[in-house]
Amino acid sequence: MRDRFRISARPGLLAAVLGVCIAVLLTVSMTVIDITGEAQIVRRQRLVAGTARDYFVAFAHEEGLAAMARALDRRDRLEAGAFTFAVFNDSGRLIGGDTVMPFAKLPGPGFTTLTVGDRSYEVLVQPMATSGTLAIFEDLADRQDFRNAVLGAVFAALFVSLLAVATASVWLQRLLVRRARGIAAAAERIAGGDLSARAPTAPGGDVFDDLGRSVNTMLVRIEDLLGDLRLVTDSLAHDLRLPLARLRAALAQAADPALPAAERLAQIERADRGADQILATISSLLDIARAESGLSRESMAPLDLAPLVEEMVELFTPMIEDAGQTLTLSLPPAPTVIPAHALLLRQALGNLLHNASRYGGQGAEITVRLDRSPFGARITVTDNGPGVPAGDRERVLHRFVRLDESRTLQGSGLGLAIVAACAKLHGGEVRLEDAAPGLRVVLNLAS
Repeated sequence: MRDRFRISARPGLLAAVLGVCIAVLLTVSMTVIDITGEAQIVRRQRLVAGTARDYFVAFAHEEGLAAMARALDRRDRLEAGAFTFAVFNDSGRLIGGDTVMPFAKLPGPGFTTLTVGDRSYEVLVQPMATSGTLAIFEDLADRQDFRNAVLGAVFAALFVSLLAVATASVWLQRLLVRRARGIAAAAERIAGGDLSARAPTAPGGDVFDDLGRSVNTMLVRIEDLLGDLRLVTDSLAHDLRLPLARLRAALAQAADPALPAAERLAQIERADRGADQILATISSLLDIARAESGLSRESMAPLDLAPLVEEMVELFTPMIEDAGQTLTLSLPPAPTVIPAHALLLRQALGNLLHNASRYGGQGAEITVRLDRSPFGARITVTDNGPGVPAGDRERVLHRFVRLDESRTLQGSGLGLAIVAACAKLHGGEVRLEDAAPGLRVVLNLAS
């Protein structure tokens, strides 16, 4: 039912809408101009008539009625225009100028519009204090001619302007449709499975170029996610195959009735450790997925980071000291309170401390530092171990990426991925830097 009233953006409909808009605009514009122009003409002509009245009234007061009558006669002989002047004495007899109507038919004082024969006039009647009456007649035919000339010029200008606008609008509409079809064609190729398709763009272009760049950025992100998905699938299959095989072998041996009780318990413990490893890997993946999707944001609350960092350092200090390493902590003097996910932050900081101890080597010096930053807070974990090659520092932040490709060291390759997901959830970033020697991991958190 709703489709019946759907409006299409086809060129024919757009042209019709444009035509209606032009017609309405012309009508409204001409009406407004007509009303405004007429008011301006009336105001101007009445100003001329009033100025002439004031002049001749003052002339009659200074020179007398007879002198004014002679001046009006002389004016009628020498000058023809839209205005006709007539002066009557107190008995109503015309003594100067040229009248359109007799004194007896004159309207009252002031401006009056009337018709005499087949012509229309606006009459200004002014009784004079000295004696007599002055009548000024304006032939409205001249005013109508002037009005028509103004309206004609305005109409021509409007028509040319609107024609130019209509032409530009049609050209722009065709351009927009062509640009939109370029993006739509790319979208169709993408829907068909060709993720290498890209929307056409030009450097420093218009809004369609901005839209195309946004679409292309999205496609690059989708390709990255699909690549990550393939990597996760391959790595998950590789990393879980061995624990599952060990789990199955341990359970199979434990099910052997001839196996001694002590050996059976050992196999069950082995299976239990394998199950814990599998569950830990899956749990880490779920934590990363929740953090990257923003679902964990509901658990965020204002938190002073100093006690949390101090707690994690105290927790890892025995393990680090047992490994022959040292751990130092630096905290700011004032509280550092930001909206934070306490559990995920503990997990991320624990992963950083675990990695620093694990890869730092014998005698490594590990430093944890908490600082305020212009955008929130910054947690820095530094060690003086072998570090991470510059070309691998971005790569190790992804899931299942391990520099030990042979998998001789235990681990799922999810530790730094959890740190990166934690930074994303908190609106920040994680950076791996060269500590010269060693590695410096900077976890920025937004406030």
